[in-house]
Amino acid sequence: MPLEHIHDQLRLRHPKRSFVQYRIDRPGFITPIGHHLSTAMRYTCLVRSLSSAGAMLSVNKTLTLPENFYLEIQGVRDGIPCTEFKREGEELVVRFNMFLDPDFLNAVLGRQPDTHAL
Repeated sequence: MPLEHIHDQLRLRHPKRSFVQYRIDRPGFITPIGHHLSTAMRYTCLVRSLSSAGAMLSVNKTLTLPENFYLEIQGVRDGIPCTEFKREGEELVVRFNMFLDPDFLNAVLGRQPDTHAL
């Protein structure tokens, strides 16, 4: 899968981190970061898959985006800062500017938090 390119690079630097890729096929929005960090425009996308390090999106192939933007996944309150990693036609692979917190990732996936007693 396309996110594997990102994961291969990151596994060497973060061997204990999980880079499991989850297929979610959920609607989302791309919000470009403009002059003075303005966010006036929003574009629709489909979030195909997601990991703690990045995501694969389907976007309009004619859409021109800056290198950095926010990804909003429908049903999730917070935007995720992203950087474009690779683009081919309608397929856009993005890397998150920081790893997703496991609890946040579980919330996006619709999972209950892991609450094991010590």
